[in-house]
Amino acid sequence: MGEHRPTGGRPISADYVMGSGDPEMRRLATLSALYEESTRRWLELAGLEAGMSVVDVGCGPGDVTLLAAEMVGPGGTVTGVDASPETLALARSRTERAGLRSVGFERADVTSWLPDRPVDAVVGRLILMHLPDPASTLARLAGVVRPGGVVAFQDVVLTTRRTEPPLPLVEAFNGWLIETLRRSGRPVDMGLRLAAVFRTAGLPDPGLSVGAPVERGADALGYSLVAGDVASLLPRMEQLGVVTAAEVGPETFEDRLRAEAAASDAVLLNPLMVGAWARPS
Repeated sequence: MGEHRPTGGRPISADYVMGSGDPEMRRLATLSALYEESTRRWLELAGLEAGMSVVDVGCGPGDVTLLAAEMVGPGGTVTGVDASPETLALARSRTERAGLRSVGFERADVTSWLPDRPVDAVVGRLILMHLPDPASTLARLAGVVRPGGVVAFQDVVLTTRRTEPPLPLVEAFNGWLIETLRRSGRPVDMGLRLAAVFRTAGLPDPGLSVGAPVERGADALGYSLVAGDVASLLPRMEQLGVVTAAEVGPETFEDRLRAEAAASDAVLLNPLMVGAWARPS
């Protein structure tokens, strides 16, 4: 792997696709608000419960970490792990404001980090798609989970975003996004690959859940997510020759997108988010 650097809370190589800084933090906040319900349901089905010790790998600004802390309660503990000092600073600040003394954070590369003692659960959202060998990392992390504990990861199927009726800007963005990830060597359908990754990691066949928020009209939160992806990915898109800033028009992109949605009263299907979980023996 290349030199590591802070990149939107995701500890991966220097050719990481997404951006960093304030636009990326806003994008992650929008994503977490949009998928909170499906993330909570996934963790419930996985079996997180009061009193557990949990590790959240690739925790970013701490959305899943805080949700896990709520579920395990004051008798449990949660440790968030990420490579980015900026996102960890935000996660720590949010934890302090929430008065959660059982939550801690460590700055580390999740492809090599291990806790110093066994834990009850290892979880991660939108991290496996960014790793060069997700099955190897998953197998290593699963090795620190107590027998009967929980290994749970959630990832996205980016090819499933669509509107009815089709909106030209959404169709264009889908093409830019998928081509950018393809040229970057990143999967666009990791959510559908989770079962295979679990099996390759030597874990039992996982349980699976899915969530895809559906919204209507120009006020849909999902359009903010699309605009956030544009802001984070545009430098990479230009670098890879996918599209130019002049073609995208980033300054007015979200306004134009919402105008299209308003004109046709469009229904937006946000990308499917698939959760997987298993209990190592």
